[in-house]
Amino acid sequence: MWMSIRIKKFLLVYLLLCAPYSVADEAESMPSPIYLWPEKPLVTPDRETIKDQRVYFVDNPSITSFLPEKNKANGTSIIIFPGGGYIRLAIFHEAFDIAKWFTERGITVFVVKYRMQEYGYPAPLLDGLRAVRLVRSRAAEWNLDPNKIGILGFSAGGHVAASVLTRHDFVTKEEDPLVKVSAKPDFAVLGYPVISMQATHAHQGSRKALLGENPSAELMAENSLELQVKKDVPPVFMFHGVADQAVPVANSLTFFIEVQKYNANSELHIYQSSIHGLGMVQGQGSISSWPQALDLWLKQNKWID
Repeated sequence: MWMSIRIKKFLLVYLLLCAPYSVADEAESMPSPIYLWPEKPLVTPDRETIKDQRVYFVDNPSITSFLPEKNKANGTSIIIFPGGGYIRLAIFHEAFDIAKWFTERGITVFVVKYRMQEYGYPAPLLDGLRAVRLVRSRAAEWNLDPNKIGILGFSAGGHVAASVLTRHDFVTKEEDPLVKVSAKPDFAVLGYPVISMQATHAHQGSRKALLGENPSAELMAENSLELQVKKDVPPVFMFHGVADQAVPVANSLTFFIEVQKYNANSELHIYQSSIHGLGMVQGQGSISSWPQALDLWLKQNKWID
């Protein structure tokens, strides 16, 4: 009996997380998850689990949509990659909590559940690229502007986002029906991101989970995104605590040095803080004001009114 109740509770939470959510009308029926690779059979049994408001073992990557009220919707969208060291997804405080902030500003949000250490590189990158392509390919259907698609990533999710940002032309031998749809985002937001896989600044846990125990120098360089910035890089908003205890601030500094060479519409905010995994938690000093700074940047660059 106890086990039956527990399973029912788990299934309810799972359905709530997978189904698209509308702040305009929570009573609407909840559709099935939007899987990133509908042309492929789903992996069964699906090991995906939720523990301590984090998602583990993503076998069937998907997106969850958060919709603004119709009278607020402005056509801009943003795709969010929560962090978690490529081991888990901090999907509540680094995605769902933040989605509400964006929808209040008329932005449509898509939260990505991407594959992690169980699959390793390049699975997370492929999921990120497909997420952008999927949203862009269905922009008309969802009343979105295909030229106003942003990405946001925190910590290891920042590494996924920055990978999409700098390696949007990445291809593999696998055929992708959407390969002709551009995976290049129009802007990016990176919060305390993992950027480098080099020994000096790497977040060791993320590197091991993504690239394995002893990655080659070539593989580390390929995934050190400060080395991948090109002249066509879109505008980027970044923030980081100067004494971040998990991901050194040098990750953001080295990346921004390269970005600012090519895109003067970018910003980097360094705060007097040692906090990592902040999300939108308030009362943590000046770093808690990053959403206000982002709001001004979005308006200045015409992503929102």
